Amino acid sequence: MLEQTYYEVRHRLGQSLIGLVPLGSVRNQGPHLPAGAASLIASYYSLKVSETLQPYVFHIGEIPYGVEGMMALKPDVLNALLTSILENLSKLGLKKIVILNADPVNDSFLKEFVSKKPVKDVELLQLNIWENYPDVQSLEGEPKSGSGGAYLTSQLLFINRSLVREDRVKYADSSMGVEGNVSKASVEIGEAITSQTTRTLVEKIEEFMRK
Repeated sequence: MLEQTYYEVRHRLGQSLIGLVPLGSVRNQGPHLPAGAASLIASYYSLKVSETLQPYVFHIGEIPYGVEGMMALKPDVLNALLTSILENLSKLGLKKIVILNADPVNDSFLKEFVSKKPVKDVELLQLNIWENYPDVQSLEGEPKSGSGGAYLTSQLLFINRSLVREDRVKYADSSMGVEGNVSKASVEIGEAITSQTTRTLVEKIEEFMRK
């Protein structure tokens, strides 16, 4: 959106039925992953969904800060920010909005936010990305939402391998805030996770769009 002209944005809005607001975080994801890993994931899936469902989905840039982390927003600040975004999207004609959440630290806050229906004429859907990951046999027993874990690491290996400090994976354990066994991660697993997760998210957003 930021790279488009005002008139291009207005044209896109005229075609769109769904607003997509990705939300991430900046916090400890171990010694091998960037602190903004969740925000990168939120941005990736937001772009993939909007590309697949164009021109019906209008996505804004990700909100990189969640309610916890080394860089975080106070709940009342994030509440005000999201409400303002929803109000603006509503004025622009979007009455159905999906909040695409990439980090469990935001989950309880978002559930409460959505339940309050902060903008009366807007219908909201919260989608937690990790809840839509497929079961991967080679990652059996690994937490899908684990900080710095094999699910997250595999996806970043596939999306942009240069972001993963692979030489530090051997140090990625619970003492460094990591959940699960990161050594199980691979590019191939990341490709399988991202492709299936994209399909699942697209299906759920399509269903929401048709209501």
